[in-house]
Amino acid sequence: MKIKKTFQRQQRGATLIVVLIMLLVITLVGVLAIRVAMTSLNIATNSQISQLLLQTGDTPTNLLLNRTSYKNLTSVMSVVGKAIDDQKDPLKHGREYIFCYRPTSALQVNSILDMTVLIPPIATATNDTKATVDTTESNRSGFCDLESDFGSSREAVVTQVAVKYISETDPDAAPGADLDRGTDASKDSIIQQGKVDGRVRITATAILPNYSSANLATVQAACIGDGSTAGFINDDRDTGLRTKKTMADCLAEYGIPVNTQIQEIDLKTRFVQVTAPI
Repeated sequence: MKIKKTFQRQQRGATLIVVLIMLLVITLVGVLAIRVAMTSLNIATNSQISQLLLQTGDTPTNLLLNRTSYKNLTSVMSVVGKAIDDQKDPLKHGREYIFCYRPTSALQVNSILDMTVLIPPIATATNDTKATVDTTESNRSGFCDLESDFGSSREAVVTQVAVKYISETDPDAAPGADLDRGTDASKDSIIQQGKVDGRVRITATAILPNYSSANLATVQAACIGDGSTAGFINDDRDTGLRTKKTMADCLAEYGIPVNTQIQEIDLKTRFVQVTAPI
């Protein structure tokens, strides 16, 4: 009888061990499943954020290039037109003309009535030097408000746009790198075929402010600027600015997802002969 009881106790002990091992395996499988689900969720979220920022950042550029007439685009009442017109003054070269993409605003998108002019830091300044506001321009409404200037009723993305006239050729590029390819506007022509009105670069930065690790008012003052202060530059493509801190760099430091799209466009007037030459 004693031997039988001992055997039964050993059986009970083995069952407990098996149950504990099965419980451990189930726990590990559950933890692994949760991690896989969280990873998949993060991947899906990042994909959605990237797509949302990409589409929103592309909207103002598409609006300027495809939905605005050339006359309105180059008018001095538009940001692009003013950037071109200001090149008559050498002291105004290299400036940024910024505006916030506000599709629900009553003002025309790209209007100088909703624009601010920034002067980038000099080449010898430290890389974290901010831009300054041109004091000859009184308008300070070009800065996006991270808490209100959303591009849609979804209230998710804010888009800051900067326009800069390209007045230099990349010193690292080959001679003639900025000329048109495969065209000869003067071939077999007895009249002027066209003239270049200017070459501008549009930098659109789409911002998802709700992911900020800090108070948005703090981020606003530190990165973008407002009516009384200026933030960092938007466009760092010119010589002497390529190592300078940009608004997008500053926002990323606060954990805010951003997407920057850069589009360079040649603005040209084309002359077409409609009557036979005399």
